[in-house]
Amino acid sequence: MREQLAQFWEEGIRGADFFMSAIGPAVEVFGRYARVEKLSGEAVTVAELLEYVRKVVAEFALERILRGAELSGVDPLTRFYLLWRWTYNHARVPFDEARKLAAGAGIELTAHWGPGGLVAKDGEHVRVRSPMERAKDPRFAARTEFLTMVDAMHRAAALWMENRSAELREHLSATYGENEVFWQVVQAASEVLPEGDKERQILQGLLAGRRHHRRGPSQLPMWGK
Repeated sequence: MREQLAQFWEEGIRGADFFMSAIGPAVEVFGRYARVEKLSGEAVTVAELLEYVRKVVAEFALERILRGAELSGVDPLTRFYLLWRWTYNHARVPFDEARKLAAGAGIELTAHWGPGGLVAKDGEHVRVRSPMERAKDPRFAARTEFLTMVDAMHRAAALWMENRSAELREHLSATYGENEVFWQVVQAASEVLPEGDKERQILQGLLAGRRHHRRGPSQLPMWGK
């Protein structure tokens, strides 16, 4: 599978098409045998095969998106965020499709929607909130602990966008400001978003302002400057 995925990547296949392209080679190998078994002797179902495919594709894509960053240092929710932006950008996606992507990243989708959460449910569809949207959410704005990189990144992006430089330095110092993998995540997130996207511009501004955070008291550049 990974050999095929490398070929698909070189051919420029991305996003949802990349996940779909991986299914064919896996099912082709699976179909060569009358029965595929686990070590316990139980038969592997097609549903289990597809779940495995999604996990392999998710890990492969994340390795490429993060350009060699240590994947073990990235929490599951942040992996999901990166995969979502890479696959769907800001689109609304049917719940079952979103659930499968979440499972490939190792999270339970329903645990992350609602007030303050990363995920928004619109009827039968799901989307991932932007840092601009979350900045307006009172539950997220009141948060004082950030246990995932994506939440810390979204708070940092909101503070940078509002030019709250002192609070931004404090926030980064208390969370992931000295974590190199965190900044690789910010870089990767900005790169998977399209040109002209506001979230991309804010994340790029946050990256540009990193040197100011390191220096300390200097003013962070305002968004759009």
